Amino acid sequence: MKNAIRFNERITVGGVPDHEDLVQLKKLGYKTLIDLREKEEIFGGWVEKKAVMALAMGYVSIPISRAGIKMEDLVRFYDAVHARGSAPVYAFSRFGKKPLAFLVLFETVARGDPFATVFRETSRFGLSIEGDLILREFLVDLYNSGDLKPVVDAVRKHRPDLYDLPEI
Repeated sequence: MKNAIRFNERITVGGVPDHEDLVQLKKLGYKTLIDLREKEEIFGGWVEKKAVMALAMGYVSIPISRAGIKMEDLVRFYDAVHARGSAPVYAFSRFGKKPLAFLVLFETVARGDPFATVFRETSRFGLSIEGDLILREFLVDLYNSGDLKPVVDAVRKHRPDLYDLPEI
């Protein structure tokens, strides 16, 4: 698959899969696709709920607008990624930046790492988000807001085995 980045044993992120990619994902045992594209980003893309369902895979659409990212959508995304029976999961957006940035943000917050870790980690995966000004501004504003309780709660809910989190 082109532009696919394995985040961990459960999650792969990347760009919009085409028909061949979907068949390959099915052969590799993927169970769920999570689409983070907003309506304006869906132009001629092959991935549709009907096509994914025909391959007996789950499809979750969480249209996250770059201009108005909402905390509840981020938590919904994290819940979908970690839903029981959903793995392995392929989460995608137009270029794959949104799912990777959100997953790295959740882990950064959970570990209590400095915000610069988000940029360092996304670059380590080979997908820099520093030049994506809208996404970068949202992440910086959210992190600096101190309103991260929903992020910490979501990590505690789904991955208590990984983090020893302080109470917020």
